[in-house]
Amino acid sequence: MNFYKIKVFLISLMLLLIGVIPSVNAEQAPIYNNLPTEIRSLLNRSKISPQGMSVYVRAVGSPRPLLAYKENQPRSPASVMKLVTAYVALGVLGPNYRWPVDIYTTGRIQSGRLIGDLYLKGYGAPDFGTDDLRNLLSQLRRRGIYSIRGRLVFDNSYFNTLHLNPGAFDGKPYSAYNAQPDALLYNERMTTFAVSAKGKRVSVRTVTPAYHLKVVNKMRKVRRGCRPRIAISRRGDGVTAIFRGTFSSRCGTRRYSRVLMNPANTLYGAIHTIWHKELGGTINVKFAKGATPRHARKLASFYSRTLTEILPELGKHSNNVMARQLMLAIGAKRYGAPGTPRKGAEAIGDFLNKRGLHFPELRIENGSGLSRHARISVKHISDLLMDAYRSPYRNIFMQSLSIAGVDGTMRRRLRSSAVKGRGFFKTGTLRNVRGVAGYVQAADGKTYLVSILHNDPKASRRARKSHDSLIKWVFWGGRRQNLAKGY
Repeated sequence: MNFYKIKVFLISLMLLLIGVIPSVNAEQAPIYNNLPTEIRSLLNRSKISPQGMSVYVRAVGSPRPLLAYKENQPRSPASVMKLVTAYVALGVLGPNYRWPVDIYTTGRIQSGRLIGDLYLKGYGAPDFGTDDLRNLLSQLRRRGIYSIRGRLVFDNSYFNTLHLNPGAFDGKPYSAYNAQPDALLYNERMTTFAVSAKGKRVSVRTVTPAYHLKVVNKMRKVRRGCRPRIAISRRGDGVTAIFRGTFSSRCGTRRYSRVLMNPANTLYGAIHTIWHKELGGTINVKFAKGATPRHARKLASFYSRTLTEILPELGKHSNNVMARQLMLAIGAKRYGAPGTPRKGAEAIGDFLNKRGLHFPELRIENGSGLSRHARISVKHISDLLMDAYRSPYRNIFMQSLSIAGVDGTMRRRLRSSAVKGRGFFKTGTLRNVRGVAGYVQAADGKTYLVSILHNDPKASRRARKSHDSLIKWVFWGGRRQNLAKGY
């Protein structure tokens, strides 16, 4: 050993003794610090490098991880990020939180006629739909109102989403998974068309009529095949959906949904339909957008399902727009309206820090994980899972997750294994990204926290088998088993 190496060794020893360099506590070191041999073999057969994979496994109550592999590496989590959004929503909003949708007026009611402006104000309800709108309008009818004349004003000012681009993620702005949030979100922004072949023609009708929506039908009837093509044209506030292609009477009636309209435009069409055709009222109003005046009088209110009831939409079914709604609601609750993505991200970070969960690498763009910028480590996902497990929200949080082999995005996974019904997970998949994280109630009676994030060009297509095998490995407490046979 030369003089320079001796000097470096002595300096390092001195820093270790005074605590500048932390010592390694053997009691906290992972039992395994590398991937199990059988998992490496599976990755090798799938021609996937283990370098893009991070894993952290720890039993509840144990200071020592069962397995830690690249656990501090920031990774793209895809929809696994919804774990963060869901847990913080429980802490900030509360499990019984409900979102209101209110109707106000500045007009007057005379002999069953409402003359003046009617305001529909939303506060970010993630699940506001047709039945709820019908409920809200029915309250007006029960007040004796049968005719509405004036302006119909839609107020979505509780959120500020003006600068969100629905096509920013992958250039597909009309896809359901790219639906953007709105304080007056309605039917998750879906515009639905019904296509059927009757007589000599193909019929295309709008199930959800909307203001400024035009449908052009250029489809041809054929003997076989159902191949509609939908092109979208925009001009100002107007949207034209052009249907081309072929359709057979053998296809029956098929529905196709796209994200085309501002929620207010769809609400305008729905209100006209429900009020006139279903509730027997008359309506003659002009469409407008704006803020509700402070002096307006409340006429009717609707409240959404509770947060507890909504969370399975995130955990089991990975609903992106609902996750976005939650993040904006968190920001608005913490820092005041309007809710913005920045307020939401800051409120999430603030909540985690106050819980002692310091995640310096965390990057949360929209709360859904549908992002190329979002980042978190598997170690910190597990820390969050542990905090949730020890919190009053444990059961609500776990029951919102997909159950292995039973429901949600895990219903087809691990169905023939001992993990079926005993694993509770949030999955995530994007191009080049696959992840899964949650809880395993293992054979040894312990509950394990499992976090796997895999960022690799082949991960989304080929890594699932190795991830499922690792979950089975955890179920058996890290004991070697013949995982290929589904034990």
